[in-house]
Amino acid sequence: MRITTVFITVLPLLSLAVPAAAQQYTQFEPMALAVADEDLTSAQGDAIRRGAYVARAADCTACHTTADGEPYAGGFAFDTPFGTIYSPNITPDDEHGIGTWSKADFTSALRQGTGKNGKHLYPAMPYTAYTHLSDDDVDALWTYFQHVEPQATPNKPNELMWPFSWRAAMWGWNLLFFDDGRFEPDPEQSDLWNRGAYLVTGPGHCGSCHTPRNIAMAIQSDNAFMGNTIQGWHAPRLASGDGMGLEDWPVDEVVQFLTTGAASRSAATGTMKEAIHDSLQYLDDADLRAMAVYLKSLENRDGETSVAKTATATPDKRGTSPSVPSPASAAGTPQAVRVGRMPPPAMSIGEHGQLTKGERLFMDNCQACHLQGQGMPGAFPALVNNSATAQKDPSNLIRVILQGAQGVQTQQDPTVLTMPDFAWRLDDEQIATLAGFVRERFGGQPAEQARIDPDQVAELREQVHP
Repeated sequence: MRITTVFITVLPLLSLAVPAAAQQYTQFEPMALAVADEDLTSAQGDAIRRGAYVARAADCTACHTTADGEPYAGGFAFDTPFGTIYSPNITPDDEHGIGTWSKADFTSALRQGTGKNGKHLYPAMPYTAYTHLSDDDVDALWTYFQHVEPQATPNKPNELMWPFSWRAAMWGWNLLFFDDGRFEPDPEQSDLWNRGAYLVTGPGHCGSCHTPRNIAMAIQSDNAFMGNTIQGWHAPRLASGDGMGLEDWPVDEVVQFLTTGAASRSAATGTMKEAIHDSLQYLDDADLRAMAVYLKSLENRDGETSVAKTATATPDKRGTSPSVPSPASAAGTPQAVRVGRMPPPAMSIGEHGQLTKGERLFMDNCQACHLQGQGMPGAFPALVNNSATAQKDPSNLIRVILQGAQGVQTQQDPTVLTMPDFAWRLDDEQIATLAGFVRERFGGQPAEQARIDPDQVAELREQVHP
C-alpha cells in the first residue's frame, strides 16, 4: 500500500505555459486506507472507515509519510528557522511507532501536544488546531490508527539548535501561546457554518499555513487567514477585505477549487495541489460547502479578523453536526468543473507600439497558452485578476515560472496538463522582468509594486534547484 506525501497549504497557481506543454496521461490511484489485512466485523469496518475519513480531513499523511516511505511511517522533514524537525512514526509498531500507547496518550498528543510519558511535541504537529477535535473524532482516529499496517521504521532524530532542542521548553511556549479547548458551536450561526468552522479550525488546521506567525512561530490569531510565506511558497490571504481574499469568490467556486484544484481565477500547485489530491477531494460535498461558507464569512478590517455580520444571511440547517465526522464514501462527490473566461486586459500585447522586454518575454514563453491574459477555460487559468498575479508576495509566481506546474490529478479528472519549467531557459533578470510584467499588466498592480528584484528570483532558484 502507498500514500503519497502531502503537506497542506492553500496556494494558487499561475500556470504560465509554452507550446510544448503536454498532456500527461497517468493512472490515478485512490489513496489507500493503509489498513492491515485482518478479519474485521462489519461494525469494525465502519468504525475504521469513519476514522479514515477524519484522518483525510485532518490530512495526517501530510507530515507522516515521505515520498519514498510507507504510510504513516514518519520521517518527513520540516525546515524551520531553528533547524530540522522530522515527523514520527505513528503506525501501531511497538518499537518505533505508537503500538504501546494508550488511548489517553494518543488523545493527549492530539489535543495538548504531550505524548507518552509526558513528552512534549513541537507545534509543527498542529495540536493547537487539533485541540478542537470532538470526542467522536478522536475516538474514530484512535480506532483507525490501531488498525493501520505497522511499520518498523526507526524515527529520525531532530536537528535543532539549542535551546530549541530542549523539549521541556515547550511547556513555556504552550503557557504563552496555546489555548486548550474543544470547538464550541456558535448558536447564532447555521449548522452548515458551524460545521465549516469546525473543519477549518480543527482537523483541517487551515490557519497553520494561512495565518502569519510571530517570532516564536506562534499563530497571530488577530490576523487569522491573512496569509503567510512558508519555505518559499506563499499561502495567500483568505479573509475578505479591501477587495482581497475570498471576497469576490462565489461559494460554488470555492467548493470547486477545493474539490478539483481549478477555478476561473486560480489553480492549485505545490503543496495545495497535493492536499487536494490526497485529502480534500475525498471529503463529501456538504463538508466542502460548509468549509467554503465559513471561509467566506471571514473578513479582516483594521488589522483584525472577525466573522462578517452577513455570515448568517442565508442559513442552512442541512449541514451535519460539527462534532460528528461525515462518514461519506471514500470517493466523495466532486462537483463539475466550470471554468469561466476572464475578460482580456484593456491593452493587448504590443498594442502601444514597440514591445517592451516584459512583453517580448511573455510572447516568447507564455502567450501561446495564456493568450492575452484570459487563458484557456478548462486548461490554463486566466492571468487577469489571478490570485497569484494580484497578491503582493510574488513567491508563488516566481516559483511556478522556475519549476513549472501540473494540474491536480483527481478521481474526476485523472489526466492533467503540465506547464514546463523555465529555470533552464531564463536567467534571474529575465524571470524578474517577466513576472513583474505579468503582475502589472494582468494583476493590476502599480508598476513600482509589481517590480521584482532579481535577487529574490536567485534566492528562490536556489531553493528549487539547489
